[in-house]
Amino acid sequence: MATAKKSSAAKDKAVEVEKRSADGADGTRHEKIFVLAGSSLPEQDGPEHDANKVACVQEALQRGLHPRGDVRLDGVENAADGLSRAYAYSVAMVPSAVDDQPGETTTPRKVIEGEG
Repeated sequence: MATAKKSSAAKDKAVEVEKRSADGADGTRHEKIFVLAGSSLPEQDGPEHDANKVACVQEALQRGLHPRGDVRLDGVENAADGLSRAYAYSVAMVPSAVDDQPGETTTPRKVIEGEG
């Protein structure tokens, strides 16, 4: 019975993250896609991506989600126009309404300071 209750709670969290993520979600990972015209950002993760990572966390917070841990660069693709590049980022989430450890939330400041 406890296992069924736990898996149901995890499913509920994933559904809530999906509802609140404009660019989609993978389970409880909030996804954010940035399309940059003529971008020269590298395809490998590095400090050049920090501004997009901060924006990913900031958007999640504004949507009622609490980010957890590091934001990762999931991939880079050419956009349909042939000129732009789409950069996909994601971060683990907990819906704020059920967060029993809000002090563990990754904030934009933590991303900037390299703590999340």
